[in-house]
Amino acid sequence: AHLRRHGKKPMNNRKNCSTIHPVHTIHDRPEIAETKSRLGDFEGDTVYGGVGKGCIVTFVDRKSKLLVAAKSPNREQENIRNAFSRAFSLMEADIPIETITLDNGSEFADFLNIEKDLNTTIYFADPHSPWQRGLNENTNDIIRFFFPKGTNFLNVSEEELQNVVHLIN
Repeated sequence: AHLRRHGKKPMNNRKNCSTIHPVHTIHDRPEIAETKSRLGDFEGDTVYGGVGKGCIVTFVDRKSKLLVAAKSPNREQENIRNAFSRAFSLMEADIPIETITLDNGSEFADFLNIEKDLNTTIYFADPHSPWQRGLNENTNDIIRFFFPKGTNFLNVSEEELQNVVHLIN
């Protein structure tokens, strides 16, 4: 049996591997954000509908527990960046965006431009540590009640999503 591979690419060649190199980690986050004593410190994440079914970005204020969210047709950085701006423009209250804490998902690789768009600082949780953004994780579970796994977010209108956000708030 011929086991040698002729002219094949290495198997571990991952295309589009955009590992995030955070400027700020959760360990750099100001103490006031840790204590949940001011408005404007948000935890963020994405909720996926499945392959080719779009997603939503979600943010929860750590003190007030106010949820903001917006749709994105996919996980591409430009669309995620636009969804960030849209989500905060739809916010039901006038809360400053002091900090945002995210996980290390590759969809957040454009975080430097998002920081500029929203005039804020983005902090990244440690890899594989969802409890560091526990409020957002729990809120996403509530969102899943309305939009179960496999939901095609491309068929969900922005108005439907905002109605659910309003209901949760």
